[in-house]
Amino acid sequence: MKASLVIPVLNEEKILWRNTETIIEYLDEALNDYEIILVENGSRDNTEKIAAELSSQYMKVRTFSIHEPCLGEALKTGVSNAEYEKIVYYPIDLSVNLDFIDSSIKLLDSNDIVIGSKRLQDARDHRPQTRQIASKGYHQAVKLLFKTNLTDTTCVKAYRRDIAITLMNQIPTRSNVFETEVLLEAQRRKHRIAQIPVIVDDPRRGRLPLRYKVVSKGQDLASLRIDVFSLSMGVMLFLVGSLWLGYLSLEKLVYNREGFLNPYSFLISMMLILFGVQGITYGLFARLFLQLRHEITVNNSHKAGNVFKEEAK
Repeated sequence: MKASLVIPVLNEEKILWRNTETIIEYLDEALNDYEIILVENGSRDNTEKIAAELSSQYMKVRTFSIHEPCLGEALKTGVSNAEYEKIVYYPIDLSVNLDFIDSSIKLLDSNDIVIGSKRLQDARDHRPQTRQIASKGYHQAVKLLFKTNLTDTTCVKAYRRDIAITLMNQIPTRSNVFETEVLLEAQRRKHRIAQIPVIVDDPRRGRLPLRYKVVSKGQDLASLRIDVFSLSMGVMLFLVGSLWLGYLSLEKLVYNREGFLNPYSFLISMMLILFGVQGITYGLFARLFLQLRHEITVNNSHKAGNVFKEEAK
């Protein structure tokens, strides 16, 4: 029962000190040993200063800071600097039941990743109705697009450190769906993933306007499947156009009807074939770009890791 708690913080000066002490009190009772890693990212208030004061007063609190608001980069920074093999990602607002921490740590003995889910049977989601609806819509889209059994990809999680580092090195940290991409990559690699229900109670409004979150996350999700969309649509249009052209030819050759010579029918069939070829071509290029995106991300992660090692020396 030893773990590193990674907590990204952004503009949390009002609750940071009080809630960190609440977490410390809980962990002192629940775990044999632990560390709390506060990763301040782009705060405009006194969050960075308070985090530094916490790390000065409490030996088990460590603080890192990055210059821009970025959840993906904050998580990656915390995980990369964690000392313990078991890592828990937990929110500073205490919006999720604290016993997720020790429950997930125990489950990591037989799993690689543990997900706290708001969608499971015994889970409770007490957030504002608009946030609940948006969350349900998002996760339904994830299920449909990626054919996954993951019920919640944006809540609390626990990881084995080496697996988390490997996964996070595959995904661009600037992605608006970073957490989702990490879990989808874990599932693709057939890692052992457990899901447990959590109780979420967060009355606060979201940091970003709901419309912005829906559009940005929707675009990033769609971009991950643009190759599949394009190839599927292209193949369908090409087949329909080809079948239509074959039917028109058959009408002319066998039944001596207008068929093939009908300029409108011929034009439509050729346009369908052309659009199909374009869709297939675009899909293949999109798949190539996604592969390049993956290779560039991995390469940049390796470079950043080497820089970190040199600085450590």
